[in-house]
Amino acid sequence: MISLGIGLTNKCNLNCAHCYRDQDQIHNLTLKDIEKICDNLSINSIGFGTGENGLNPEYFDIIEYLHSSGIKLTLASNGYTLSITPDEKLQYFGDVEFSVDFPDQKRQDQFRGEDNWRTIMESVKRCQKLGLRVSFLSVLMNLNYRDQGAIARLADSLGVDFRVNVYQPMYTDKYMLTFDQYWEAFKMLFDQSEIISVTEPLVNTFLGTNGLKGTPCGGNSMRVAPDRKVKSCVYWPESDLTIDDLLVKGHNIFETPLFKQTHHTPRFCLDCEHVDNCGGGCAARRKLRGTFEQPDEFCPIYQGKKIQLNGQFSSAAKPLRTGSICTTIVRGA
Repeated sequence: MISLGIGLTNKCNLNCAHCYRDQDQIHNLTLKDIEKICDNLSINSIGFGTGENGLNPEYFDIIEYLHSSGIKLTLASNGYTLSITPDEKLQYFGDVEFSVDFPDQKRQDQFRGEDNWRTIMESVKRCQKLGLRVSFLSVLMNLNYRDQGAIARLADSLGVDFRVNVYQPMYTDKYMLTFDQYWEAFKMLFDQSEIISVTEPLVNTFLGTNGLKGTPCGGNSMRVAPDRKVKSCVYWPESDLTIDDLLVKGHNIFETPLFKQTHHTPRFCLDCEHVDNCGGGCAARRKLRGTFEQPDEFCPIYQGKKIQLNGQFSSAAKPLRTGSICTTIVRGA
């Protein structure tokens, strides 16, 4: 069974500077596109992301179709899509995530848009009343790496989980972390929270968690972008595969060169004791940085430095997105 990520649209009501979505041309998947995908893949769950999915003209028809098909659904949003989704349809989603990059209203609204904080906080209360599992989702950048512990505490005070994705330079490296910032952020985060899941390969490795086989992207998961392109990872810079290829290849799409690249191991890493778990770190980051044949730039061994992470693990159940992307999920200690 496949964990599928879908962006129904790259249209958004906000214009965040760090966003990975294509902002030059608006694309929308159709209900027919979704039907084709479901007819050709065995899907366990679908996570909606990229733009604000509620801005797709067929959003309601699509989630109705998927719900009736018995597919588990999750949604990441800046708050807008949830605000326009009626209670009965909002309950189609097993869990929902709100994009929160700062622990205070002033900086959140300055970075993402006026009134975004209020929209999120109102929607959190509504979702909790409906019994939905709620998370905050933060993009870890050089702007907010010291705020991760504070966001975790904020999430805990509201009774929600906290998920962290490391910034990827799709269009600019302006928000890229340094090596020290990357590791300092995770140390602070784990000092102030309990770990639910870590699938960010390097963090998983140096936390001593293990259990990975390199990046989880492209293993039993894939992404379908609003322009109908199929990728192993939402951050992969290009793709020669489309939804139409799924009609021919089905599950064999995982054997294509594009998907195989996701698990390409740099030569430097082949003799490393951690290679089976880490796999060379994030392949998409290496691709975007023009260092695909080198280890992940945040690798301590490659940088000749020592890193030791410590953390306390939570007994909480893991959310649906856990095993399909490079991410870290925590909750208050």
